Amino acid sequence: MTHCLLCGESLLTASTLALGPLAVCNRFEKNASTNVPIHSLSISECKACRLVQLSEYPPLEYVQPRLPWIRYNEPTAHLDAAIKHLEPFFFAAPPHKIMGVGPFDKPLLDRLAQREFNQMHLDLSAELPQEPARYPYLESIQAVLRPYTLFKLAATQGVAQFVSCRYLLEHSHDPVASLRGLRHLMTDDGLLLIEVPDSSRFLLMMDYSFIWEEHICYFTEDTFRECALRAGYEIVQFTRYPGALEDALIFVLRTTKHSPAPKAIKHTWGNSNTFIRYRAGFENVRQQYRNALKSISARGKKVAIFGAGHQSIMFVNALGLAHHISYAIDDAPEKIGYLIPGTSIPIVPSEHLTRDPSIDVCLLGVGHHIEESVRNKCAGYLKRGGQMYTIFPGAGSATFIDGKV
Repeated sequence: MTHCLLCGESLLTASTLALGPLAVCNRFEKNASTNVPIHSLSISECKACRLVQLSEYPPLEYVQPRLPWIRYNEPTAHLDAAIKHLEPFFFAAPPHKIMGVGPFDKPLLDRLAQREFNQMHLDLSAELPQEPARYPYLESIQAVLRPYTLFKLAATQGVAQFVSCRYLLEHSHDPVASLRGLRHLMTDDGLLLIEVPDSSRFLLMMDYSFIWEEHICYFTEDTFRECALRAGYEIVQFTRYPGALEDALIFVLRTTKHSPAPKAIKHTWGNSNTFIRYRAGFENVRQQYRNALKSISARGKKVAIFGAGHQSIMFVNALGLAHHISYAIDDAPEKIGYLIPGTSIPIVPSEHLTRDPSIDVCLLGVGHHIEESVRNKCAGYLKRGGQMYTIFPGAGSATFIDGKV
């Protein structure tokens, strides 16, 4: 990609972090000799609008899951509070119909189930690619969110006074077009709820596990405001819900009759050097982890990583740590027996931590909200002297390189 997905300016001179060729994070295999597709991955910050985005990523068909159980989770703990913030829209002018667009809208709509609204979920099944041995998911749903397709779907499935689209816009290869397309699902006086993750924290904390080939746009409050403006919306409500690793940003939008001329927006999330420091810090963080984990191997001990999700996979592959990690721990039965994509690291259940006494350090690639339950589950491992460290800097727990190097 040579031009910014938000403002169209050239990315050829943008500040860029090139991670090189990496395995697709959802391509689990059981045999290390299987050729797992690799792709070049780069992340850049546009000099003009400052949207952080992937400037090099694989084509859609590369990332379509080959296994039926590939699914992702998004935060829901804040949704009860979100409903309270949204109540003025439901009581002042009650919507006749509420529509959910993607797979992460159901938890929000479920919380409205007791209200007398006509709820529906947009049926995208006919628009998704039907290919043998592939299971289209977010990478394919985002491609459907375009003006022509949504205009066609609105004609057959109807429109709503309130449309919800949670955790899809950051996956879009054309976020402005996606927002413009969603207008077709709304009545003239309708409202659109968009929820995206705030990328500020992982950039500020030098966290490289958050980069992902399926996550194309890394919005902040400022850059999403500009995206909404360019798509022809005004923001009628904005709420930030703090999270341990990333905040959830919820925008309620209303269409405007005319798209205003784009204008410079004053950025508040960080100074102009934030991404430059993020790019510059990559090699230092990578080398610190390599040195620290190598020292464990030199003592005849092993390292495991708990969690076989895309953040753990990116952490291992982007930082080049596969040779220093012996196991990936995950109790999801469908993952056991597979390998971490692009490596020969086997995925084994948590009981393996106590079964193999040579595991000295276990890195935690799980959310902060379940870290305590993981530690409780692995109490036997910790009791015998095993150590656990989060891979997420700034999550409230120490990372392995904090104070080690």
